[in-house]
Amino acid sequence: MARKSDKRAVKRVSATEASCSFSRMLDEVERGRRFVVHRRGRNVCVMAPPPSHGRRASECLVLLRARAPVLLDDDFGTDLLEVLAGEGLEDRPSWHS
Repeated sequence: MARKSDKRAVKRVSATEASCSFSRMLDEVERGRRFVVHRRGRNVCVMAPPPSHGRRASECLVLLRARAPVLLDDDFGTDLLEVLAGEGLEDRPSWHS
């Protein structure tokens, strides 16, 4: 089984290897793996996931678990619906990950 640190490591592959295994490499990039493709001994490109513009759910959980516990009262749902109704759709954060 792969360790988490293995996914973060950049693997160097030849252009020939990248050409022959492009689909497999894309699958690995989707899982977070990074590749440096070289040709004739020189690095020519990097295959990596696009930069993310947000937090992963796991990062949010770490932040939430570090905070003091919050007890929700019986009116929480109603309060939340009022807040959501009062803001426009353009004001809401995107949930891209």
